[in-house]
Amino acid sequence: MRQLIEYAIDLRLWRQKPIIELWDEHAGEHLTAKPRFKAIMNNLAAKIDQLKQTPTDYTTLQEKPQLRTKITHVEDLGDIQLLGRCPCPVSGEKTRCCNLYTLDVVQQCAFACSYCSIQSFYHRDEIVFAANLTERLDHLALPEGIWHIGTGQSSDSLMWGNEHGVLEALVRFAQSHPHIVIELKTKSARTDWISSIDIPPNIVATWSLNAPTIIAHEEHKTASLEKRLAAARAARDAGIPVGFHLHPMIYFSNWEDEYRAVIREVTTQFSVDEVVMISFGTLTFTKEALRELRLSGRPSRVLQMELSETAGKFSYPLSVKEQLFTHAYSSFPVSWKGEEGPFMYLCMEPPQLWEPVFGRSYPDNATFEQAMKTAYLKKLGIAERS
Repeated sequence: MRQLIEYAIDLRLWRQKPIIELWDEHAGEHLTAKPRFKAIMNNLAAKIDQLKQTPTDYTTLQEKPQLRTKITHVEDLGDIQLLGRCPCPVSGEKTRCCNLYTLDVVQQCAFACSYCSIQSFYHRDEIVFAANLTERLDHLALPEGIWHIGTGQSSDSLMWGNEHGVLEALVRFAQSHPHIVIELKTKSARTDWISSIDIPPNIVATWSLNAPTIIAHEEHKTASLEKRLAAARAARDAGIPVGFHLHPMIYFSNWEDEYRAVIREVTTQFSVDEVVMISFGTLTFTKEALRELRLSGRPSRVLQMELSETAGKFSYPLSVKEQLFTHAYSSFPVSWKGEEGPFMYLCMEPPQLWEPVFGRSYPDNATFEQAMKTAYLKKLGIAERS
């Protein structure tokens, strides 16, 4: 019964034929009792697996979701700890992890990406900003060896601009810690902050990019690809270091052409020495995120995929990931893959994917982290501490 309910919910989310139209009583007509039911269920599972194993077709998904508006801005967070760790598995090295720390200075996001894990973190429609942020960052205890921090784990980093003094506080913090790289990750096109605040060289603005089909159907309320790249270009023209995340890549019909076109835009609009980093990643769900997505009832086809479990999370099988990432990396010009180019890496992915994708790999997380650190600091012109 649980499996039937899950099938019914997924088919409704995907806006595919309802389960009653896929149910075939004739599949077990020569059997009785449990064997008959098992035959019918196997027939149903095979039809749904066929949907999951082929590239997702978005041309037939016309319905737009009904989205709630998250507009209330409050300053709170009280004594909640601001500094956290990246969501890679904390035990063992099942994914190649760069040991990123996160600053959760805003909770909740006004964008509505269907796959986003933030929806499983926070259930209120309130946007909560950390009160007294400057003072709290001035007194923030930092772990030994910390060298890079991201602010895009609990909200979009730049969609708020400097509202509630967020960027002013982060700039002050970056200036006080010139050897720590602060990453501001976004899907927005907001640029007013560029001219209003003097950004230090250890702050990097990065844009998550995706295929136009995915932006239109799954990344609701976010800026278009064209506008994201225009904002990144404006930031780089102002002397601000930039980077890109091709994340999450999704296995859909025409994915090869669309992702190749995204990469062509990046390499046309930016020179090889202007970009600090480029990461590749794909859909990754916790059980909580899967539950929230199914409870939402919003039309989405991100779950029309084979769900393979790795390190307690669910994603594509390795074979699909290898296709996605190999295609993306091969689409970059050779000049972008050398030492002078951006540091390219897989985000939150199993270590066995590195060699077939990049032709290089790291024996452990510590080696990967050091390689990333050396590349970042060189690009940013920051001397590495001994």
